[in-house]
Amino acid sequence: MKFYGNTRVLEQTAEMVRKGREPHSLIIHGEKGLGKKTLAKYIAAQLMCEEHTGTPCGHCRACTLIERGAHPDLIFVQANEKGNYFVDDIREQVIADAAVAPNEGDIKVYVIPDFDLSVQTSVQVQNILLKLIEEPPDHTALILTARSRETFLTTIISRCVSLSVAPVTMQESGEYLQNTYPDRDYSEIAEALEAGKGNIGRCRSYMEKEQFYYSADLARQLGKAYVTGKEYEMLKALAAADGKKPLLRESLYLFSELVRDACVHLAGGEAVGCDSAISESISGRLTLSSGAQLYDTITKSVRMIDANCSLSLVCNSLCAQLF
Repeated sequence: MKFYGNTRVLEQTAEMVRKGREPHSLIIHGEKGLGKKTLAKYIAAQLMCEEHTGTPCGHCRACTLIERGAHPDLIFVQANEKGNYFVDDIREQVIADAAVAPNEGDIKVYVIPDFDLSVQTSVQVQNILLKLIEEPPDHTALILTARSRETFLTTIISRCVSLSVAPVTMQESGEYLQNTYPDRDYSEIAEALEAGKGNIGRCRSYMEKEQFYYSADLARQLGKAYVTGKEYEMLKALAAADGKKPLLRESLYLFSELVRDACVHLAGGEAVGCDSAISESISGRLTLSSGAQLYDTITKSVRMIDANCSLSLVCNSLCAQLF
């Protein structure tokens, strides 16, 4: 079982296991695509591995079952189609089940992923989980994941071990893609690396032509329209995402990264967005001050989407402010 990058995080959790100080409650936070759920699975293997060395051996029964997604004591809690966790489901899948001894081994691990998407029920669910976090049975561990640690109540944060997941190096991303797609042309891998940088989830989505592939393409169109000053071209590009909230949100987020990179380019730093050439072109229209203002304008549009504002209103408002 391999997890790329974030060596410090892996060493931190391994040391806890080796010293017999296994955490009962953890928060894993970082942007989408950095492997939060994969890390949760890896930590579960650290806790459940029969070798108890802090590094999953990969060949014991527990590691084998986890790798196959078949371990009965590793429970990934399911949200509804909108990403919300319901109070009754948490009571049944986690609280009540935690009172029951593990089917195998010494521990049960509950993973509640993408908690930041549970906008409607976040506070209620956290209040229910609080008692389990405060007084966990010896045989349970709870792992929560979200894009930001600020998703959680301070009472939850103070009682959990927080692990921040960072992008990996370009070399590590390249190694992952070459191992995962051995039959693909290097040019395809290089294009995915340029788009996803150190975010392996983005790189994989780009290779598979999933949402990130189209979000990155739309973000490039927005960047080019801004550089050329063509409001109609930007409106036309945004129209392609009409009614597609996840696509529009991610595209605007990537557009904000292009602007962020433009500012970094002005300051002589390193780019992280999906197209370094477009970021450099954008920088030709900006000062650091105007770049910061543009970045704030775009990220405000992302927040409007998160607040369930009309997508057409978001798009029209953004164009009105940019041109």
